[in-house]
Amino acid sequence: EGSFSETYLATDTALGRRVAVKVLRASFAADARFVARFEREARAAAAVASPNVVDVYDYGRQDDTLYIVMEWVDGIDLKQLIRQRAPLPVPEAIALIGGILNGLQAIHRAGVVHRDIKPQNVLLTADGTPKLGDFGIARGPVDAGLTDTGMALGTAAYMAPEQATGAPPTPSADVYAAGVILFELLTGRLPFPGENPVQVMYQHVNTPPPNPRAFNPAIPPALGAVTLRALAKNPATRFGDAQQMQAAIDSLPSADAATAMLPKADPRTTPAEQTRAMRASAGAGNTAPPPPPPPYRRALQASGPAWLPILLAALLVVLVIGGVIFLASHNNGSPSTPTVPAVVVSPSATTTPAPTPTPTPKPSPTPTPVPPTPTPVPPTPTPVPPTPTPVPPTPTPVPPTPTPVPPTPTPQPTAKPQPTNPPGTPPPGTFAPADQFNGALANYPKEVQLPGTALQGAYPAGQGGIQNAPPGTVALFSQASGYGTGQVQFNLERSDAIPGVLLEITGMDDVDRDKVPIRIKLNGVTVWEGKSPFANGQWGSYAVILQDVSPIKDGTNTVTIENTGSRGNLGVAPWILIQEVTVRYRL
Repeated sequence: EGSFSETYLATDTALGRRVAVKVLRASFAADARFVARFEREARAAAAVASPNVVDVYDYGRQDDTLYIVMEWVDGIDLKQLIRQRAPLPVPEAIALIGGILNGLQAIHRAGVVHRDIKPQNVLLTADGTPKLGDFGIARGPVDAGLTDTGMALGTAAYMAPEQATGAPPTPSADVYAAGVILFELLTGRLPFPGENPVQVMYQHVNTPPPNPRAFNPAIPPALGAVTLRALAKNPATRFGDAQQMQAAIDSLPSADAATAMLPKADPRTTPAEQTRAMRASAGAGNTAPPPPPPPYRRALQASGPAWLPILLAALLVVLVIGGVIFLASHNNGSPSTPTVPAVVVSPSATTTPAPTPTPTPKPSPTPTPVPPTPTPVPPTPTPVPPTPTPVPPTPTPVPPTPTPVPPTPTPQPTAKPQPTNPPGTPPPGTFAPADQFNGALANYPKEVQLPGTALQGAYPAGQGGIQNAPPGTVALFSQASGYGTGQVQFNLERSDAIPGVLLEITGMDDVDRDKVPIRIKLNGVTVWEGKSPFANGQWGSYAVILQDVSPIKDGTNTVTIENTGSRGNLGVAPWILIQEVTVRYRL
């Protein structure tokens, strides 16, 4: 099941083969826009002939059912393979990206830009052949203007920078997505990971791609360079189409040729210097191979008997030691010790180190005692008992009984009265078309108008997820998308005098028959919850009089609108579009 269609595994009874039948949902078959998009998908896929593209066998309508009959690929998709095995060996990754690029070449020759190249849309046959599918948002030269409001332009993790900013995509955008896939095949990770699509798309537009060899040093430098060029921000410096990228991969040197082109290590440098040089080269994206064996290993492999140089060296050592002993014994009794250029110490020799003299600690100065200063103690006077004076007893007065005074009652707060609205006005708590509240607008003369883009956390139209939407429009997708909640703040004064609040929202529900569940909060308190009042696929303004205005406070207030749906992701129903939020009140 998809957002707009369902796909069935079926049997072609005429040819006796298994096929995939994609059927447009009945709720969309009556909408000319969706019929046009469905037909466009069929034409785009049928215009391409390639062993690396899913074949389209038939397209048609039976009564109210529109269908596309396609090749059935009995295998997993590339995303599953990446999760199971990536990073893949370099030859396997090159073979897979080669098949994808071959399919893209056929698509681009047909004048079609796929716009949603990702591993989930690459199906693998039983022998591992990749096949591109899902032309749901592809666009050809004759299809300009058929993309509708709310349709996603691609998947954030594989979206080219120009695609993320809303510019018209070209074949180079498909090449960028192929570069992301190649990066993922070689490293097992995405070049721009993130917690939500906005973070990911920001990185695609602004952050330079990392060198894949930083995550997998086994990647040849030339292949790493091809990957980085495919991920160039500027389409002018990227491969223009899939054919150019494939030509660059085909021209990569073999492993032997790549080794022959690498510079040899200088034997005069130390291993530490060679290591630092290798790291510096790796930092520049051009890692050098390990240094060659030390020179003495190559000398041992020279032609000729191996025992002859060893015997000569041993004889020379014996002569030198004998000469030293002879000179020492004939030195006319001189007590001096002969100087030997080099000393050979046998493993059994024991050298006793000279004791290190221990420094004598300096004596600490003896402190001069300071006598304590005595504190004078005054003499204790001898107490003299006072002479008692006889005092006559005083009678104890009896206080009068106080008159009880009832406590002053604490005044209880009273609910703020709602203004009296004219007959025909929807009662508080009822979301209805805004024009039904026209007679009551005099009771709410103050207003704060807030564009949809003021809703923090909502998905903005400018990010490429919404087309043909009025300025200021945002989308709230399900909670699973990360864009299910929008918050906006406004300031009020003298809130204790506000008798009522009317909240008006201009928006649109998705095209599904089921209404989107939404929740509205005021300063964290739910003031309305239920099914979306907006029309399906049509803009409209709807309003509600809040039953409880007690959450309103002086200063900053926050309105929260939530799409509480739990299914669906970015660009997928259930979603609502919001163009404007207006808070009306009176002081």
